[in-house]
Amino acid sequence: MGQSSSKQLLKAVQENKLSEINMDGYAASEKKVRKLSTALQSNSTVQQLSLQSCGITATGVQQLAYALCNTAITCNIRTLNLSGNANIGVAGATIIAEILEGNRVLEHLQLNNCELGDDGIEPIARALCRNRTLLNLELGTNSLTNVSAQYLADVLQTNFRLKGLSLWQNEITGSGAQTLAEGLQANKSLLWLGLGSNQIGAEGAWALAASLRTNSSLLWLGLGGNELGDKGALHLAGLLQGNQCGLQSIGLGGNDIHDEGAIHLAKALMTNTQLRSLGLGGNQIGDEGGKEIAEMLKYNQTLSKLLLSSNMLGDSAVAFMADNLAINTGLELLLLADNPFGDEGGEHLSIVLCNSNRTLKVLDIHGTSMSKEGEKAMVQNLQDYSCLTKLGSSLGAGTLPCTAGIEGTVQKQARQRQEQKFFQQAEIQSNPAAFY
Repeated sequence: MGQSSSKQLLKAVQENKLSEINMDGYAASEKKVRKLSTALQSNSTVQQLSLQSCGITATGVQQLAYALCNTAITCNIRTLNLSGNANIGVAGATIIAEILEGNRVLEHLQLNNCELGDDGIEPIARALCRNRTLLNLELGTNSLTNVSAQYLADVLQTNFRLKGLSLWQNEITGSGAQTLAEGLQANKSLLWLGLGSNQIGAEGAWALAASLRTNSSLLWLGLGGNELGDKGALHLAGLLQGNQCGLQSIGLGGNDIHDEGAIHLAKALMTNTQLRSLGLGGNQIGDEGGKEIAEMLKYNQTLSKLLLSSNMLGDSAVAFMADNLAINTGLELLLLADNPFGDEGGEHLSIVLCNSNRTLKVLDIHGTSMSKEGEKAMVQNLQDYSCLTKLGSSLGAGTLPCTAGIEGTVQKQARQRQEQKFFQQAEIQSNPAAFY
């Protein structure tokens, strides 16, 4: 951000003309942060401040604290994003704790990848035990261990305002998950918990499943990339069977789940009428597990989003899934990208979606083993006769109708990048806990 742009921004802040400030990626020197803080102290309109990856240090956080902690001024920031500032560290975390103690309007705080460590979480957790304003806290990629899990479990037992907690990509193991599970038993306010890319294993899955049988408030749970395996899937299947919890979305991608685990989950969902979204991408589910999931769709009319990308589903599983989609009226999003089914499975799916199913709106089939001709025919039929509104394929159909056949190479590549971004976003939106 140049000097002229900086002056214009500060002037707009001082004149109460902005509701949002986004300085992501701009080098924010201590001098710039100090000037921004001064401007914010007389501002009442800015509600969102994003300073992601700006090189902010603990000193910069202190400058922000002058605006955020002074009850005599009008600063009205509700959302603060400081992610990607690795120099914040423990010293900055101590100041952030002071902000949480003194601020009465901040609701959303993002501190991913700030090198906080367990020593940084300790003061933040103490402050959260007294804070009654914050709604969502993101602490991903901060080298947090089971020690931090204990600090945050204490928060869950005393803070009944917090609605969302992300601990994505840390170093929490099964015992840490058990500690958090104990905190959840006393908590009735947390709506989503992201534990993706930790190492909680089957032990952690068992502890969370046991806890959630007495906690009906948690709606979204992200457990992707946690080495759960089939045994962990079995523990969670026991939780999902017969509506024993309030979960509406669960992310289990990248957990080395095979047919055995998929079968347990599918059988459980035959009697579940609450779960809306199931993420199972990046596992090892083959035709046997895929057929059981397909069979589940015959009985479960509640599940609306099913993520099965990057598994091992062949023609027989996809054909069987297509047959059951003919009588399923609940599923709206189905991601089947990067599975090895070919033209036979694709043709079955196309026939059902063009003639029987009128519920599915989003489908992704890119990266399969279909021939170019078979996929092209499928895309054309879906464009002409299905009720899909979004389609991902190796040919590139984003928002229907398709235009892949008349595009040049450059335009096609640009559109495919946009479509990939769309389906990544669709996956996140359909299963918001899966990536945390």
